[in-house]
Amino acid sequence: MSTTPVSTLALSLMLTGSVLSADGFSTVEYVKVTRSAPVYATVQEEIPEQRCYEVQEPVSSGNGTINNVVGAVAGGALGGVLGHQIGGGSGKTVATVGGAVLGTLAGQKVAGTYGGQNTAGYQTVRKCETIKTYKSRQVLSGYTNTAIFKGREIGVESDQPLKQIPVTVTYSY
Repeated sequence: MSTTPVSTLALSLMLTGSVLSADGFSTVEYVKVTRSAPVYATVQEEIPEQRCYEVQEPVSSGNGTINNVVGAVAGGALGGVLGHQIGGGSGKTVATVGGAVLGTLAGQKVAGTYGGQNTAGYQTVRKCETIKTYKSRQVLSGYTNTAIFKGREIGVESDQPLKQIPVTVTYSY
């Protein structure tokens, strides 16, 4: 494709016109970093700790129920005998039955109070509980990079120290 002097002139005028009609343009300049300071964040860590201890617990012989039954039977028999002594005639039967019932209840109560807690001894039992404590620590979270651009201090945060900070500059006219 060949270009004529007229088409070259037209293209030049169009480019010059677009540049002249532009309000401005932008460019990127790199500014040298004067200081990079580390930034730390505080982190709370939960530390679970298990604490164990030993306690002595009573061991029952398992005879508590048997003692209650024996006490009830013995109390019922004794109450029946005493009730039989009190009554006379047809009242003797009522007194015997009433004495047996009251004796049964009394025998259970006495056996439960004095004989129901048969302790064969003690055993050592290990019990543990988890206690949570918290510990604070500082962790590096990044860097604040500082530079001077046209007499003003600028800063940029990053995950590592920078050597230069890119600055977009817009020129308008």
